[in-house]
Amino acid sequence: MAASSPPAYAWDWFARQRLLWREVRARLAAGEGPVATRYAALEERGEVVALVRADYPGDEVVRRAVDAVVAEVAFLGRTDRTFAQLGARTAPRGMRWWWTALTGEELDRPPPRAGATGHTTGGGTGPGVTGAAPQGAQQLTLVDLAEVDPEHALDDIAEGYGDRRH
Repeated sequence: MAASSPPAYAWDWFARQRLLWREVRARLAAGEGPVATRYAALEERGEVVALVRADYPGDEVVRRAVDAVVAEVAFLGRTDRTFAQLGARTAPRGMRWWWTALTGEELDRPPPRAGATGHTTGGGTGPGVTGAAPQGAQQLTLVDLAEVDPEHALDDIAEGYGDRRH
């Protein structure tokens, strides 16, 4: 289960999922003790999410309820598989964070490049910067550029706003 408080983008995703925060609120309100009293009095998304977010790091009951609801509702209880097997190809970053927190499967780390010996840091030379493309990769080159005639370019947009010559 999640060991630390989720980042802001994970909470934003959680807040947008009405089924999730409502179910968390319902489970916590149905319990016993002061937690149930606090959550039973809340109805609005902003109130519920703010309280869940504040309680999550320090309250084990809240943490277990949130983790269980995310696992059961968002991932349909299928946390025993890989994320790829769920079929969510373009899942939001917040959803991916919850998956990693609940299952331990790393999703946001880019796969290592074949033949790369270091980390590419955005240009320059030095240790750890790879300058050559990996074997088999094709490099896009612009070799034969035609000269553009401005008259033809203006004809393509004939009568557009501001294109009339006076």
